[in-house]
Amino acid sequence: MNIKENKNYDKHFFPIIYDYQIFQAQRFGGISRYFCEIIRRLHCEYKIAIRFSLNYYITKWQLNDKQIAFPRFLYKYFSSFFRRRNYHFAKKILKSGNKFLFHPTYYDSYFLKYIGGNPYVVTVHDMVHEKFAHIYPSPKSFREQKAKVIKGATRIIAISENTKKDIIEILGVAPEKIDVVYHGTSMKPFSGEYQLKLPNKYLLYVGDRAAYKNFQRFIEVFSELHKQDPELYLVYTGNKLEESEIKQLPLGIEKYTIHVKASDKALSELYTRALLFVYPSLYEGFGIPILEAYACHCPIAISDTSCFPEVAGEAAAYFDPYSKESMYRTILKVIYDKENRQRLIELGNTRLKRYSWEKAALETQKTYQKAIEESISSSNPTVKKSKSTEYSTTEVTSKSNILPLRTS
Repeated sequence: MNIKENKNYDKHFFPIIYDYQIFQAQRFGGISRYFCEIIRRLHCEYKIAIRFSLNYYITKWQLNDKQIAFPRFLYKYFSSFFRRRNYHFAKKILKSGNKFLFHPTYYDSYFLKYIGGNPYVVTVHDMVHEKFAHIYPSPKSFREQKAKVIKGATRIIAISENTKKDIIEILGVAPEKIDVVYHGTSMKPFSGEYQLKLPNKYLLYVGDRAAYKNFQRFIEVFSELHKQDPELYLVYTGNKLEESEIKQLPLGIEKYTIHVKASDKALSELYTRALLFVYPSLYEGFGIPILEAYACHCPIAISDTSCFPEVAGEAAAYFDPYSKESMYRTILKVIYDKENRQRLIELGNTRLKRYSWEKAALETQKTYQKAIEESISSSNPTVKKSKSTEYSTTEVTSKSNILPLRTS
């Protein structure tokens, strides 16, 4: 169990328990990284209730001293056994009878039977399954469990004001129950000699290609841009285009696309060398690639919907994601206008200062404090709420099979 000392540590602050769900499902991935970025900056006692995991971030930052290391091939071969052991390990901790605050890492409601009267906080990363069920279907059982976990939480963390609004509108949750905590980024600008073989002129697309990501419309726009400039390429990350996807692309355009399976270092180089990062999604909960592009001094062109204007402000060129003409014109205005590109880069540098994982950890810990105080007050009405513990940002230092789950 890991403890970090803080002179402002509140005597009522319970240990924080995180479960196995996301760390079992993801080796790499945005949600598991989010939790690890927060956990490694906490100034309180915490435990991650998992024994067997291949998660890269837990291992890299040595966040779980109870984890048992196994070769990857054994983990895959005995995955059912390891999943059962993780479940029973978490169950044992949750049924211990001790006081704690629980933070489930995904939306499986299994834990509700075991936590007793202990409070819990849940992070809602987006409401894409609810808002885009027609193009991004998910089992009804998943949506029901997700709603149950969110509605029953002592407090809720939303990763943007837009996500908070969606939670309120879709699930009818009281606004005062939700705290908005923005993400940060650990991406650093690329330095040193270039390692990747890349064209001189390319647009960059980062992430998976689920229907709501709007990749199909974007590549049709790229095809038109390429006709005007045969030297322009598209570089993309995530999984490589499958044959079924290639059949839907404009004829021959796949020859001018380049797939890169990117580590953080490679991704930094991709952003640094790109003419423009394009983010055509119809919806996101926050959009960490926006901050990654800022960190690497890459200009961005993004959708004018969901959380994007909230996160990027004036530091982006915007387009209507449903309009190929709007997307085309916006991209064109940036990639062939050096002054406009430089202006967006400078605005991005300034905008990035609003966000950091240190600040996110600080705000998360404040949410934990609120949840604990509310739990104490509800169980003993005669106890007055203490003033929330204040943590100076200078003190914060970096040091289930429930489906569907995006694991890339």
